[in-house]
Amino acid sequence: MKIKINIADVMILFGVLTLLFYSSDPVIRTDSFRYLSGSLLDPPMYTKIISIFQKLFGTLKSVIVFQTLSIGFGIIYFTRTMSNIFDSDNITKILVSFFLFIPILQFYDNLLTEALGYAFSLLFVSLSIKLIYNFNIKNLIWSVIFAITLLLTRNQFIFLYPVILLFFLGIFILNISNKGIAKLLLSSFFIILIAHNSLIFLNTYNNQNSFNDKYVNKGDKWTESLTYVTLGPSYFLYIDSIYISNEKDVRLFKNQNIQKTLTKIFDEMNTRQSLIEYYDGRGHFGKSFADIRDFSNPLLLELAIQKNTSLSNLKREIYLTLIYANFTKYIKQIFKKFYDSTWIFVMIPFFMLIAGFIAFLKNKSRFSLLIIFLSIFTLGNHSVVYIFGRVQPRYLIYTDFILLVFIFILINFFLQKKNKI
Repeated sequence: MKIKINIADVMILFGVLTLLFYSSDPVIRTDSFRYLSGSLLDPPMYTKIISIFQKLFGTLKSVIVFQTLSIGFGIIYFTRTMSNIFDSDNITKILVSFFLFIPILQFYDNLLTEALGYAFSLLFVSLSIKLIYNFNIKNLIWSVIFAITLLLTRNQFIFLYPVILLFFLGIFILNISNKGIAKLLLSSFFIILIAHNSLIFLNTYNNQNSFNDKYVNKGDKWTESLTYVTLGPSYFLYIDSIYISNEKDVRLFKNQNIQKTLTKIFDEMNTRQSLIEYYDGRGHFGKSFADIRDFSNPLLLELAIQKNTSLSNLKREIYLTLIYANFTKYIKQIFKKFYDSTWIFVMIPFFMLIAGFIAFLKNKSRFSLLIIFLSIFTLGNHSVVYIFGRVQPRYLIYTDFILLVFIFILINFFLQKKNKI
């Protein structure tokens, strides 16, 4: 009888072990070298995990085993959490587990942050859901821990800050009779903020000599190596600003050296047809992104030295001027990223958010807060990807599969209730 109840868990464990038996050899991608070298372009979590497992076991295979087992545990925990709330039967649990298992087939053995990011997302969402239906210190502590873990795994999870603020506000409203809850939730948010940023700063300070000379000048302050700076808004918004502009916009700058550098960049991008005026389909911006980044950086680093400023400050000066002058084009570009990618995964949570918000205003129910939480969790991720980068499917797995599975559980739950009437 116990095997029948836990058959979904058994299947996930079997699937995970099968994958590891098939191959636990790490697949090294281009970005993998950053994590192996401890690059300051990324948060320190994954690099530290690699370092710890290499010291303990002497092989990178142990990292693959750890991240694959973590995904398996995350799927099991999420499935159990949702099953307890919606009283799912075994068939539903099996299907949910199967759908959540699909993404890992592609990246479980990649030496990249996707695997652990996916696992930690499942755990964070599960614990947040438990916090809605059973608010207690234990669930709050664990949700805080996994929020910090996600923030230290990928820069992309910076969207968690507004999500957590709104989520905690909803939790407060649901438990407003609890006099101490406001202080508890506010303290938890500040713990996330302080722990995350302190660890980023400490890691950067301790490894300040490990700067990447493609992004930071040797004479710059160590704070210029911070992941927020080197691959922060200046990095991505600069590329967008060049993409939407043209050589005529060079005249917006009074500094002659900036004009000369931008003229070189626009001439080259025109030759490569890597500006928005040459748009020819969904893959155009992805190619242009790499062209603008790789051609610009050496020129901008040289210019930053001439101006006695940092690369990030120089990029900020450029993108603020260009985006202000081409603001309509910039807004269209953001929507183009949205339209050219998985736009349906924005429309669905958007309408879910509206429905959940209306229901929450009327009833202040746990279920409506759950709808709101999963909606803003998904929309937050998409917003960061559209505004601060190029759209790639692997950036969206952390939220979209969870949302899809939740919708499936919801439909199945209401159909079962209907059949009982």
